[in-house]
Amino acid sequence: MNPSPMPAPMLEDVARQPDVLTSMIERSGEFRRAGKALAVESACPLRRILVTGCGDGLFAAQAASAHAAGLGLDWRAVGPMELLVGADTLHESDRVVAISMSGNVDRTVEAATLVQARGIPLLALVNGDGGKLGKLAGTKVSLDLADVAGFLCGTASYTATSAALLSIADGIADAASPALSDGLVEAQRTVLAASEAVLPAVTGMPFTGVRLLSAGADTGTAAYGAAKLVELTRLPSWSADLEEFAHSQYWSMPATDLVVVIAAHPVLAGYAAESCRALSVLGVTTLAIDTAASPVETATHRITLPPIHPALAPLVTALPLQLLAYRLAEASGLNPNTRRHLKDVETRFRVSRLLTRRSLLGTGL
Repeated sequence: MNPSPMPAPMLEDVARQPDVLTSMIERSGEFRRAGKALAVESACPLRRILVTGCGDGLFAAQAASAHAAGLGLDWRAVGPMELLVGADTLHESDRVVAISMSGNVDRTVEAATLVQARGIPLLALVNGDGGKLGKLAGTKVSLDLADVAGFLCGTASYTATSAALLSIADGIADAASPALSDGLVEAQRTVLAASEAVLPAVTGMPFTGVRLLSAGADTGTAAYGAAKLVELTRLPSWSADLEEFAHSQYWSMPATDLVVVIAAHPVLAGYAAESCRALSVLGVTTLAIDTAASPVETATHRITLPPIHPALAPLVTALPLQLLAYRLAEASGLNPNTRRHLKDVETRFRVSRLLTRRSLLGTGL
């Protein structure tokens, strides 16, 4: 009798994203209303929307910025440290969206406390009750997304956060039509299948590191992908603007690194094709996440998206990076479903709490 396969909760979390996005589409009116209420909460006319959070929250805010700009919003993705050190620049005409799934990241809570003290309208985007941030904020909206398992790398929660932010931006701008559509769900399904077909040829190679490059809407996606690789593997991973990479990281990059270019925008795809062609001279392996309309044919490997608006592409381009991190972790002998290699190094894990969640030390969270 064959043994039962080991459970793979992270793969389950990745695979459920089309269903999660469908639920976010069904709830888009709720998020739009939260955004609209934030916009009119103060009698002072709206000037800037400061969207703050750490890690995935900040990356999602960056990923939503292109859509917000298309709506005419002055949408700024800022880390909570930036809000804290720039407190004197806050104005009553600002609006703040603070993001934290747990609601217990110290700096995000501190930034939200500052915003509240200044009387600036604040909306908290959380999951569940939102912990300390949820209690602090006068207004909150929750993803209400059940965890598949504890201590997973952020997958479905990240794309759900991105989707919620797109709808919140729609509400702030009082947009005539919603950003989210069923076409995005089908695009997610397509790219998941394409990724599983392509990645075995990529992840069987002994890379020394991974560089994730993009620009525009997918700048946040590249940073997100690098963070997932750091959390799941022991490979050094970096994100950068496609052009700035050539002026900085390139000069110290070994040819045994993998370079991933995320190029859902046709202009970016043209430059990505030139970059992949140039890197091939050094024998560098490249992986392009591109579209059929704007292929990056010079890349060593390609994961191709169906037609999609570049400002909405981050809801789809993040998925191949999740699977890339998962498969590279497996290839190196680590278990991406538990990330025990992080928790089992007790001193490093404790120091991580000292850095970001000092207030939770001793609580077991």
